[in-house]
Amino acid sequence: MAKKADKADHQHQSSGLHSPISPEVLHALVHKHFGNHTEVKQYGLLSGGLFNTTYRIQLEHTKVTDVILRLAPERHVQRFTNICNEDSAQADPLFSFERTMMAAEPVVYEHYRQAGIPAPEVLVSDESGLQVPRTYMFMAFIPSLQLDHSSIAEEDKEHLYTQLGMYTAAMHQIEGASFGWPQADGTIRGSNRWSEVLRALADETIKKAAREAYMPGIGEEITAIFEQHDTLFDQIKQPVLVHNDLWEANVLVHGEPGSMSIAAIIDGDRSMFADREYEAILSTNSQAFHAGYGYALDTSSEGEARRLAYRLLSSYFNAYVHKHQVNQPVDGQRYEKRTIELLAQWKRFGFAK
Repeated sequence: MAKKADKADHQHQSSGLHSPISPEVLHALVHKHFGNHTEVKQYGLLSGGLFNTTYRIQLEHTKVTDVILRLAPERHVQRFTNICNEDSAQADPLFSFERTMMAAEPVVYEHYRQAGIPAPEVLVSDESGLQVPRTYMFMAFIPSLQLDHSSIAEEDKEHLYTQLGMYTAAMHQIEGASFGWPQADGTIRGSNRWSEVLRALADETIKKAAREAYMPGIGEEITAIFEQHDTLFDQIKQPVLVHNDLWEANVLVHGEPGSMSIAAIIDGDRSMFADREYEAILSTNSQAFHAGYGYALDTSSEGEARRLAYRLLSSYFNAYVHKHQVNQPVDGQRYEKRTIELLAQWKRFGFAK
């Protein structure tokens, strides 16, 4: 039996989505994809995630000996048995885009590579459900630090943020045929109209929140913004790839102090084709990032209105997710307060049709 490294973060297992697998299943997945001759030398459940379940595994007798195994949450029984109706969809703890996003992740990383953006190497991606009722992937481990690591000097961080801005700009040059969520087959699930994608996300969040009697009336007000101002959002004609979860923990860096560089941008599973200004990191005050990014924000009243609406929808979505999906009530309350503040800000903004 392989030694199990003691790296589990039991706090995150309480979400109900972050669910470990048995040693027997882990070994079975390794043997299926790396061969029966491959031995598991050591493995550990990594901390930090609320959604996917992530292991680092050291292998012997195979070409790649240090790998990451990521598993999406277990499949919902209605979906697994191909029963589909609106009530079961809302009872599903996951959003519709979350059901397909890990399977699409290799497509996102191929976009990165073609644009010169460092990305993880996906060794295996499996959504068959044959071994375990979850989508999962094996990736090559990248020796690195996360950008938020306390050991990184401020001068290095400035350089890294400039580099991150450059890579974000390159990402936002990747164009899609429509707005929405990339799929494993390279297609996009969404619409030719940006307003419809935004409204669909707001509507799905409302329906899930309504089942929990959560923030009554707020979701309806938010959806009304996208319904009543569809022409505002449909001014955005060209969908581009946005990471949609781009923060320091999802940026891996390596190198010696004084000469550090970005090793990979990870966790691209929430990526979508959208307005480039939907990318939340564009609101950062980092001058280094914006120097690398090289594109000014739209300072018109329309541009400001869109960014405010994006922040409002994101905050409402995160309030529901933290409170009812991943069991993080303190963060849920923080997002709830922010949602109410942003909604009041929108009303003060008074954007006309």
